[in-house]
Amino acid sequence: MSCSNSIKSLLDIQDPNVIFDEDCVEEGTYKGKRCKYISGKLTYTPTHCVKCGIKNTDFTVYKNGTQLSRITLPITGINPTYLLLQKQRFMCQACQSSYTAKTPIVQRNCFISQNVKAQVILKSAEAQSLTSIARDCSVSPATVQRQINQAAKQFIPHYKALPKHLSFDEFKYAKGEMAFEYINAESGDILDILDRRDNLTIKNHFIVNYSLTDRQHVETVTIDMNAGYVSVIKELFPRAKIIIDRFHLVQLINRSMNKCRIQVMNQLRMSNGDDMKKYRRLKRYWKLLLKKRSYLSSVEYKYYPLFGQRTGQSIVDEMLNYDPVLKANYELYQKLMESMANKDFEALSSCLTNAVPSAISNYMRTSLKTLRKHLPYIENSFIYPYNNGRIEGNNNKIKVLNRVAYGYRNFQNYRKRILLHFKLKPSVKQQEQGQSHFDAA
Repeated sequence: MSCSNSIKSLLDIQDPNVIFDEDCVEEGTYKGKRCKYISGKLTYTPTHCVKCGIKNTDFTVYKNGTQLSRITLPITGINPTYLLLQKQRFMCQACQSSYTAKTPIVQRNCFISQNVKAQVILKSAEAQSLTSIARDCSVSPATVQRQINQAAKQFIPHYKALPKHLSFDEFKYAKGEMAFEYINAESGDILDILDRRDNLTIKNHFIVNYSLTDRQHVETVTIDMNAGYVSVIKELFPRAKIIIDRFHLVQLINRSMNKCRIQVMNQLRMSNGDDMKKYRRLKRYWKLLLKKRSYLSSVEYKYYPLFGQRTGQSIVDEMLNYDPVLKANYELYQKLMESMANKDFEALSSCLTNAVPSAISNYMRTSLKTLRKHLPYIENSFIYPYNNGRIEGNNNKIKVLNRVAYGYRNFQNYRKRILLHFKLKPSVKQQEQGQSHFDAA
């Protein structure tokens, strides 16, 4: 392989009209930084004039000197890399106009190569700040944002139709500002992101972009226990069933039980030695009180500090005897957890509608009131297999993007970056499929 072909292969240049000589690589400086310059030449014989279209016969179009262009390439090594390309100039005798030779390496009137632009887009799909991407690609942050805006155009939603199963949630993107997001509950694909989560904004968005026929096509909408979404869903999607995410149900009673434990624990924080020992036990083994009863062993002995050789079940039983309120909360907590784990709506409804023991803490009473309010939608969560797991995972990645970028002042730029991140970045399943395909080949 010749030296010119080797350099083109290294720089991933496919244009056969670009030629490199030996000793074409030299070190230099640009804007006070060390860099690498690669000198090349672009020349060919044109078939016609690009201005007037006349065919090039008998030297109608002839070569007329060269024009030097400094083109930014992807970094090779540790220093920025630039291509000093001598572009051939042509002169047309018919129309007396001149023009410069073209190459797919770079667009017209641009000095950033197509490979660098592609590199910017690929890096934008990762959790990196604009400044970091600009530094790695030897361009400015404004150029990075411009490329993101250009690439995101193909992923802007067209609002053609709605899937049968939706999932709603919100995330914080600025101080005091919450954005609304809705996705396909089955595939996890982001359908759109709104800069506000109030009812008016959500209503206007769906009414303007989707017809009533499209909205009637929706069968289920999965939400957390945000009361504002319920009225909006009933108005926008008249045939849709509302599903309360099961994770938020468990989280609600879990927090109530833990707050009750903390309240009892703080009451035992006294100078009395026995009470302080109980305080330390409740503080240290809080996880045992939040575990499902079926997960606690009553036969396996192990050493527990502050208790000695005991089983997990015996430790819980002893801590429950410290306070009747704690014990009453624990019994109700276990019944609720068991009914949710078994998807037994009758048992759950019985726990919520029957007379509540007087010893229940105020935290648990408030949680029970909230569960009663959403009882019809909780039943749907036991019937349908959909939850907010996918959208919560998306929100976690979105928050990481916001954190590494140190926040976004412009919501539209943030939205475009999110769409690019989720649309371009391959999933783990796609990567595994690609690897297995490669191994088979």
